[in-house]
Amino acid sequence: MTAATRRTAGKIPFLVLMTAPLLAGCQHQDMTDTVTGWWHGFEGGEIAKLRAPPPGENLRYPHVGRTPTKAPDLPTPEARLSLTTQLEAQRNLAQRESAAQGALPTIPPPPKPAPATPATTADTEQSGMTMTAVGQPETPAPESPSAVNPAPNLPTEPPAAAPAPTPTPAPATKPAPAKKPAAPPPAPEAELPAVVTKSIPPTPPGEFPQIGDLPPPPPQFPGFDLPRDAMVSDPIRPDIDTSTPEGTLIRFQPATDHVAGNPQGEYQHIISQRGNQRLTIRGFGAFMSADAALAPADQNREIALGLLRARVVARALIERGVPASAIVLKAEAIGDGVRVTIGG
Repeated sequence: MTAATRRTAGKIPFLVLMTAPLLAGCQHQDMTDTVTGWWHGFEGGEIAKLRAPPPGENLRYPHVGRTPTKAPDLPTPEARLSLTTQLEAQRNLAQRESAAQGALPTIPPPPKPAPATPATTADTEQSGMTMTAVGQPETPAPESPSAVNPAPNLPTEPPAAAPAPTPTPAPATKPAPAKKPAAPPPAPEAELPAVVTKSIPPTPPGEFPQIGDLPPPPPQFPGFDLPRDAMVSDPIRPDIDTSTPEGTLIRFQPATDHVAGNPQGEYQHIISQRGNQRLTIRGFGAFMSADAALAPADQNREIALGLLRARVVARALIERGVPASAIVLKAEAIGDGVRVTIGG
């Protein structure tokens, strides 16, 4: 081995030791992460700093055996079906009650108060000047001229007869203004009836407590029958069909005849279940809209919308091979989308 070869062989272990830390630092990074790290280090700042370790890095791994091994206790399918039926009935009842109440009324703004005219103001001032307060003494009458300027002392001899003076008309005097009647006293405030307390006697040991007084019976009127809800505590629901219509539901956008979503699956299900039977397509109008009502004009509008929705579904089924003679179109004012019934 020559001297040059010995010198080269001595440098190889040194180069391996120098590159080992570099390779160990990049063993968990791919080429993209390495180049990104170089670029971030070149930019500097916050992006070049090391990221904080994730929370719980030093914690022990959880035990897999502690996970639940059985399914949680859920209601039975029959109980879930009963709950779904109740929710559907409440939804249908809310729809029909909203339609029965109609749209919210528009309350006009209150009228603005009229400004006071100058004539009214002058009359008010004049009446205020001539009004006499309650309890204030009246204005004394003017004294006679003789009381103001008394006559001088004259002799006691009777004076000569003098001609009777000609009566002169007295000047017209302005009548005194009438007094304004006093304001009536304020009405007494309404008071609640006095509360009568009745003490309940203590119950001896071994005995049942006494039942309180029963509510009074409803009043009886001759010639009138008591309503059926006179003694019922819970309110009686109106006689409205709250059951969900049968058939496949196809949803529509509110107040339009545009289908919501993609009903291709529903169409295929209807065609596969049909066979040679007829199809009844029932379209519904209002879907909890603010202007839903039971007025004749509103019902006509919603029934027309239901027919338009039913016609859209009928055209889609005809395009898929269902004959037009096997389709019956119906419409109702209040409901949800379109229901397709086989043989109904």
